[in-house]
Amino acid sequence: MANLTRAVTTTRPEHAAVANDGGMLHSVRLYPLFRTLLLGTLASNTAFWMYQVAVGWLALEMTDSPFFVGLAGFASGIPVLLFSLPAGVAIDRFDKRTVLAVAQAGIMIVAGLISLLVATDLITRWSLLLLVFAYGTIMSFIFPTRTAMVPSLVERDDLANAVALNAATQNATRVVGPSLAGVLIAVTGVWETFAIAALLQVFALTSTSKLPSNVPTRSSHESMGWRSLTVGLRIVFGHPVLSALIVIALAPTVLVMPYINLMPVFARDELDLGSSGLGFLLASVGVGTVVGALSVAQSPRIRGSPSVMVGSAIGFTIMVLLFSVTSFVPLAIVLLFAAGWMSAVFLAVNQTTLQLTVADDVRGRVLSIYLMTWGMLPLGQLAVGALASQIGPPLAMASFCVLALGCIGAIAWHYPSLRGAPSGA
Repeated sequence: MANLTRAVTTTRPEHAAVANDGGMLHSVRLYPLFRTLLLGTLASNTAFWMYQVAVGWLALEMTDSPFFVGLAGFASGIPVLLFSLPAGVAIDRFDKRTVLAVAQAGIMIVAGLISLLVATDLITRWSLLLLVFAYGTIMSFIFPTRTAMVPSLVERDDLANAVALNAATQNATRVVGPSLAGVLIAVTGVWETFAIAALLQVFALTSTSKLPSNVPTRSSHESMGWRSLTVGLRIVFGHPVLSALIVIALAPTVLVMPYINLMPVFARDELDLGSSGLGFLLASVGVGTVVGALSVAQSPRIRGSPSVMVGSAIGFTIMVLLFSVTSFVPLAIVLLFAAGWMSAVFLAVNQTTLQLTVADDVRGRVLSIYLMTWGMLPLGQLAVGALASQIGPPLAMASFCVLALGCIGAIAWHYPSLRGAPSGA
């Protein structure tokens, strides 16, 4: 704990005590090292979303097979499920800056290698699948490490604001990355897009080198072998608040978030829009997510409210449900903006509450379990896609949203902490 305390007190300017007058961006203004972490996250996550789009385009160009495109996405996403627990152990046992630097270097190399193989026309189906699997594996270390470093760079009173700003940055990259990749693929080419993504990872690696060493203190939860991998699971499911936060994150992530994957189908077949219209729909979602995350950063009352978290999860699901059955484009755009806003509020409040609840010595392992909820997204995508091929995307997505509403209600009823009641209620 002493190391963590020193990291906080040395990262805040001397005038911060009087300068902290609140405001949406006050953590960025007050903590230079948090600002450095945020810039690295912006670069790294933008590169990740660029890579996602470029891999899908490359897979389609290579095979003209939607199945192979889906397989490439699955190969990239499934490592999050497989390697999140080992990543959490590494984060809690080793210097977080070292873990992040090694992972950033690895991701830079993989992106550069894909670019080189595409440029020399040496890429094959198997090499692409192996490389995207490697990329997903490394990102399963980067995502939780960057998030776990936030508490060491700001004081606890400012942690909620910092977590919300971190979420806003992550959401912003969901707009910037795909948009930038689309433009670059059209103007320059696929291998050049991978090369630029690799350069962004170089910037992220450079910013990582400027962060302070963050060596964890010895934990009372230390163990060896398989038990070290399951410590986080035992802590989460032995703690009513943590388990509630993780479980409620599953429903909207697995059952509702797959609507993004079906967006090209909605744009072309349901709303009669072309590729430019698809970009506008996705931008509506992205702008909503940024605005939603910033609204959480601005409002202290929102950050810790269980009712806001549950309500925003329900609101997000309803917005996607209504979008899936509308054929009126202006209404669809408004609904997507609202869906992005509410999903960002839910994720920011959920993650902020988790960060404020978890102990420092197991933060990495708990955050890695939180990341596993996103690792299950490919399973939801496959299920929604399979149902959509049978009954059509609107009915398939609406059915999953109805299921999600039932799950959210059942989870909120089962966990008193999500209703603002004492755990024993």
